[in-house]
Amino acid sequence: MLESFQFSDGFKNVKEINNWLIVGISFSIFFLWIELILFLRLLSSIGIYIYYSVIIFKAIFPFFLFILIVIIAFAHTMFVLLRDPTNIRTKDSTYSGNATNVITNETLIVKLKSDFDPQSNDNPFSTFLNAIVTTYFWIGDNWVQRDEFDFWAIDVFTLIASVILVVLLMNMLIAFMTGVYEKAETKGRQTLLRRRANHIADYEALYHIHFWSHEPEPKHIYYFGQSKAFEEWYAGKGDQGAIYKDFEEKSTFTKQIFERRNYDDHSIWDYDIDIDNIESEIKKIKTKKIG
Repeated sequence: MLESFQFSDGFKNVKEINNWLIVGISFSIFFLWIELILFLRLLSSIGIYIYYSVIIFKAIFPFFLFILIVIIAFAHTMFVLLRDPTNIRTKDSTYSGNATNVITNETLIVKLKSDFDPQSNDNPFSTFLNAIVTTYFWIGDNWVQRDEFDFWAIDVFTLIASVILVVLLMNMLIAFMTGVYEKAETKGRQTLLRRRANHIADYEALYHIHFWSHEPEPKHIYYFGQSKAFEEWYAGKGDQGAIYKDFEEKSTFTKQIFERRNYDDHSIWDYDIDIDNIESEIKKIKTKKIG
């Protein structure tokens, strides 16, 4: 397929299409868009929301794992129950209506019956992977097992899943994200300022080539602040902490505690010298060396 590419019409003359190549191209386009979105971090008005998303995702990632475990638990349950539903009845849904022939003005009675085969791929719980995907879409109120199967155990598991997944966990997620967003708003601003500071430091470290003489950089930076602005900032900052607080905590792997300890009390070595009279023993040794 790559050999058939032309700059004039691209892949227009290709007759045989390689699906794996199409999938690879689609993923490449997806990652290019992700990279473009990450480049938008240079714009503060857009980059701040990117940092919000990253911080919120890191905060709720353990909760997502918990939801995934619950989904896998229900998926495994339904997979064992419905992977081979030989003795489970299905609902034969029938749809009927009237249709009128415009030419002959004849009224026709139309009846449609669903052709659902639980032993084929029509069954969404025929494989474990499909069971996980189907269980995940329960969150979106897609209860396909209740529409196709007629069995009391399915209704019981559906009721339990609706209470746990939809009512309990989804409301917990909404409440949790509401609290996390307030922290992300503060940390996102700090992350944006930290990234700007890193860009400035990288730029200052470069060797700049100038085609004409430029003014030297000032040795001092003068800042004229207003007391009112400082008071408003101090009143609203709360417990935000320093910009590099998280960075310093991550870079500090160990904390050394220096204390005086007498390890001789717990030593496995047995000395014949009395510890209390060690100074006198040292003097005796020095006297012997001199003599």
